[in-house]
Amino acid sequence: MYHAIVRRNLRNSFAEVGRGNYAAIVRQFAPEAEHWFSGRHALSGGRRSGEEIQRWYDRLAQVMPDLRFELKKVVAKGWPWDTVAFAEWVDHLTDREGNHYSNQGVHVVRIKWGRITELHIYCDTGLLETVLEKLGEQGVGEAVAEPVGEAGPFREARVGR
Repeated sequence: MYHAIVRRNLRNSFAEVGRGNYAAIVRQFAPEAEHWFSGRHALSGGRRSGEEIQRWYDRLAQVMPDLRFELKKVVAKGWPWDTVAFAEWVDHLTDREGNHYSNQGVHVVRIKWGRITELHIYCDTGLLETVLEKLGEQGVGEAVAEPVGEAGPFREARVGR
């Protein structure tokens, strides 16, 4: 039953993104959560504070206002004090000239007592970089800005710890 609730909550979260309700997403993060996106582009890098996570979602809303997700698989494992969930997805968006784009990827989410403590996002970053460059050419400055937070890999992937 618990895993069904986690899966439902994840599905609802992706639906909230499609509605542009990023406040509903940000509220789910624990105060010291880690939010990380693969690659080297305006959405990449890591964030470790509520303020940085909010700024990242503000950027996402500005860069991709019509972003929506089609969930392919949602899996949850673990106990309420340490749950890991995976969401495999295909996304869809339109640039400022009406061109349609789609990418695919996975969210890996760690949840403790109902709060997100880690979110790692993986997708085709080459494709995403191309879309962000196109948006930058169309006047969307945030699409080509420096990442919010730290650039680079998440904590455990650092070299020379």
